[in-house]
Amino acid sequence: KQFWEIESVDVKSTGGTEASLCEDHFVRTHKRNEEGRYVVSMALSRDPSCLGNSKDMAVRQLNSLWKRLSRDSEYFSLYTDFLKEYEDLGHLERVVESSEPLTQYYIPHHGFLRPDKLTTKLRVVFNASSPTTTGISLNDILMKGDVIEDVFQTISRFRRHKFAFTTDIQKMYRQILIDPDQEDLQRIVWKTGPNTEVSAYRLKTVTYGMSNAPFLAIRTLQQLAEDEKSRFPLASEALLHDTYMDDIVSGAPDLKTARRLQSQLRDALQSCGMALHKWSSNSPELLNSSLSTDVEHSFCVDTDLSVKTLGISWKPFQDRFVFKVSISMKPSYTKREVLSVIARLYDPLGFLGPVLTKAKVLLQRLWQLRLDWDDVLPNPIADEWKEFVTTMKYIEKVKITRFILTDTWLRIVLQGFADASEAAYGAVVYLQCFYQSNNAKLVQKIRSSLRLEISDIVLHTDSTIALAWLKTPANHLKTFIANRVSKVQRLTENCCWTHVPSPLNPADLVLRGLSPRDLPELKLWWSGPSFLERGELSSGPGPPLMNESEYSCELKNGVVPELPISSICVSTNCDLSLLSDLLCMSNSYVKILRIFSYVLRFVNVIKSNVIVSGPLSASELNQAENRLIGMVQGEDFSAEIRNLQCNKGVLPNSKLRNLNPFLDSDGVLRVGGRLRNSDLPYVTKYPAILPNRHKLTNQIIVYFHLKNLHIGASSLLHCVRERFWPLNGRSLCRKIVYECIVCFKARPIVTSQLMGNLPRDRVVPDYPFNCSGVDFCGPFMIRYRNQRKGVMHKMYICIFVCFVSKAVHIEIVSDLTSEAFIATLKRFFGRRGKCAKLHSDNGKTFVGANQEIKGLLKLIKEPDEKLSGFLSTEGIEWKFIPPRAPSFGGLWEAAVKSVKYHLKRIVGRSNLTYEEFLTVCIQIEGILNSRPLCPLSSSADDLNALTPAHFLIGRSMNSIIEPNLTDLSESVLKRWQRVTRLVQLIWNKWHRDYLSELQQRNKWQFQKKNVKVGDLVVLIEDNMPTFKWPLGRITKIYSGNDTLIRVVKVKTQKGEYKRAISRVCLLPMPV
Repeated sequence: KQFWEIESVDVKSTGGTEASLCEDHFVRTHKRNEEGRYVVSMALSRDPSCLGNSKDMAVRQLNSLWKRLSRDSEYFSLYTDFLKEYEDLGHLERVVESSEPLTQYYIPHHGFLRPDKLTTKLRVVFNASSPTTTGISLNDILMKGDVIEDVFQTISRFRRHKFAFTTDIQKMYRQILIDPDQEDLQRIVWKTGPNTEVSAYRLKTVTYGMSNAPFLAIRTLQQLAEDEKSRFPLASEALLHDTYMDDIVSGAPDLKTARRLQSQLRDALQSCGMALHKWSSNSPELLNSSLSTDVEHSFCVDTDLSVKTLGISWKPFQDRFVFKVSISMKPSYTKREVLSVIARLYDPLGFLGPVLTKAKVLLQRLWQLRLDWDDVLPNPIADEWKEFVTTMKYIEKVKITRFILTDTWLRIVLQGFADASEAAYGAVVYLQCFYQSNNAKLVQKIRSSLRLEISDIVLHTDSTIALAWLKTPANHLKTFIANRVSKVQRLTENCCWTHVPSPLNPADLVLRGLSPRDLPELKLWWSGPSFLERGELSSGPGPPLMNESEYSCELKNGVVPELPISSICVSTNCDLSLLSDLLCMSNSYVKILRIFSYVLRFVNVIKSNVIVSGPLSASELNQAENRLIGMVQGEDFSAEIRNLQCNKGVLPNSKLRNLNPFLDSDGVLRVGGRLRNSDLPYVTKYPAILPNRHKLTNQIIVYFHLKNLHIGASSLLHCVRERFWPLNGRSLCRKIVYECIVCFKARPIVTSQLMGNLPRDRVVPDYPFNCSGVDFCGPFMIRYRNQRKGVMHKMYICIFVCFVSKAVHIEIVSDLTSEAFIATLKRFFGRRGKCAKLHSDNGKTFVGANQEIKGLLKLIKEPDEKLSGFLSTEGIEWKFIPPRAPSFGGLWEAAVKSVKYHLKRIVGRSNLTYEEFLTVCIQIEGILNSRPLCPLSSSADDLNALTPAHFLIGRSMNSIIEPNLTDLSESVLKRWQRVTRLVQLIWNKWHRDYLSELQQRNKWQFQKKNVKVGDLVVLIEDNMPTFKWPLGRITKIYSGNDTLIRVVKVKTQKGEYKRAISRVCLLPMPV
């Protein structure tokens, strides 16, 4: 995004309201204990009682963590050592109380492994953003505070010290104690083994992972500097200005002062329980000091080691900043990889400005081509990028001297160069040496960063029009340029602006971009133009400034340089245009009203020459409201207003005829009504009439809806009519309430669509159970054998339903594993025959079984092609309905409901044995298979209803057995024909009677507008309040054979989900 915007380097940053509250809270609550250590309190935005249960989640994540700890012995050792050290240092204590406090929060934790680190290879990370059962986490109620630290300023000051050193505050966060009353908000769980008991612990110090931890740590250091200022003045200055988080990068102009600073830093930090380690310096004397025994690298003459200083590589012996590039070549690159390469070049001081510009401009071109993140670069750009990556190794030849001053200096001149183009802009600053970054704001920033006495500041640009703008009063220029020119003029008030030719302008290198191969030896970039080396302040007199006629297009209309005037044009015949412009400015009625009030105040000031200042008065707002209402009424009720102005009544066909309207003294059309003799206020007795299809009317109703905390439609209409009378107000208020996102999320409306056609598998004759649906129900508790106090076991029922005949097959399953279900399938196939298709929901059991069956088929297919062909013809096609869409599996859901219906009435609370439970289930199967599929026909010959059992055994399960007729002689062919005729009669009856019963749609009877990609929806989540249902956007739609959409894919903040439209609520979007 920043590639397309005008960047800025802010000189000053101010905090918001929360930052002020955090500062006040810290000042009021911080203290030092008897050991001198700081005790701080966390500022909370809400009462911690809003936190729900967090321990269960923490325990689950701990159990998940132990799976890795059990596999990785090194990880286990590092993790346990870390927590043991935490406890040994007193930063962690075990909770011994048996009862839980009223307010507590358990923080989940995990390890972050860093093999490249010399000391702490593993750090335990605490996740205070983990939500509780109320959906609120500890970080949600913590006030973060304002953390203002600038790497640019810190390193700029670091470059002014002849004797420089870096050091690190050891375990800074953990040296600051938390108020004991808040320690229970920092609990964790831990156990010493995968099967041991879980114990609770309290974290007693500031903890990384808390959103307010950086503020508390940095603010404590600042407080230490303030408290110890009189005893340790050098250390106080360094803590305030030379510290970035827990890193101190400082120094002094001479060795004696540097040693005093080292000593004061050690003593000041020790006074509050902190210690320094990891010392590095460009001076062996400082490292050999007894104060700095813990050094990161020993100092020797031939060392080439570098240390990280706020992300930048610094070689202390050479006293130079260097860059390390480790990028491997690839045959092809994507846009994502291009951005990754650019991001690896960390350059906060802008030393690599020309190189980075070249890379960023190339990335801009990729955006213009509208490539996706993982699209391969097209050939012309791909070749250019490969060439760039190939030459990046030359960046390692760049070496920048850290120290920018000389041993003795009398006068410092700051030289700044700036340039800009359509592709990029840049600035370079030189101070006795070289420096690069932004210009106007940068100059001010460098002055405050270096804290040196600058004798002169000379600023250069090769743009003659920019120099002309800077010589022009800002109020003469058009707004966009005037705002920027006035800021540059303010920041560079005491600076001298001169012209520099483009070939001598090093900022021009930033615009054009350079290959990494050309940068290391480019003298213009590293040393500046030649006139700087000659001691001259500029390149000489530049071309004459442009005349105002040459940039008159940037001047305001009517501006005369000698006498600034304002050009005012007021039109009285532009009410409609003005109203349209006002309504386009905002969707807030209050904001539009205030804007128009200021417009009217301005017009009154021009007319009366009396200046009015201060906030708007009630009379001004009332005047503006009447004018706005009058303009709206003039659009829709012009005929009625003309008649009333001529003392005529409204026409009989007018929509205002039953309101007896009249014009008040302000020209506002109001309701006459029948309440003239009431004691109501004037605006309630005679409300202003509003048209029903106007944007301002909607905004007024929305204003009342929000003002009254999202009241319902009837109450909303009552509130509106106390001042206004919108036509068709009841329907308007219903519409506003319906389109309110907040109200909709409180009572969302489920999306629906016309009930779909039955699939072919349900309306075409087929073998019983050839196409089946399957589902589970349970668990049911059964006794082991027939013992009085036998052990109870869980059992489940697996129900198969035939798509064609609705026949039911019941199997008993011991558990919900894939292995048990595969065994159930084998029993089902053995009794009913193999089926061609199985349908089920998206349960994990079914998904796993499907994967294992595929693997089994693949395993059998490999040895023999003939057998492989045979199995492929008899393989099972498994289909899953969309997740959480039981309406798609209504056939088997109804069967489950019927089975439970009989079980509740037969079994009740009895504890059956396995044989008894199996007997009951088989009897229920027989009963369900004997239910009529359709009512009896009116034929006198049709005495039996069609049941699912007819398709299984040719008769109902509970029908009377016919006598044995095998002794009667009859032609075998005639007997077979009779059997065939009976089967055909069953299927004819199925066609004639049963299918017609499936014709009607009992619900979802109307076709709705299809949802489309991009629609905003609320995803229905079970066991969660409606206002916490996640918001998502439809990314893909799945249409049925009738082109109607009933399944969609929704993308939320946590991922993409496939759902039936009955599980989403389409957000109302105003048209």
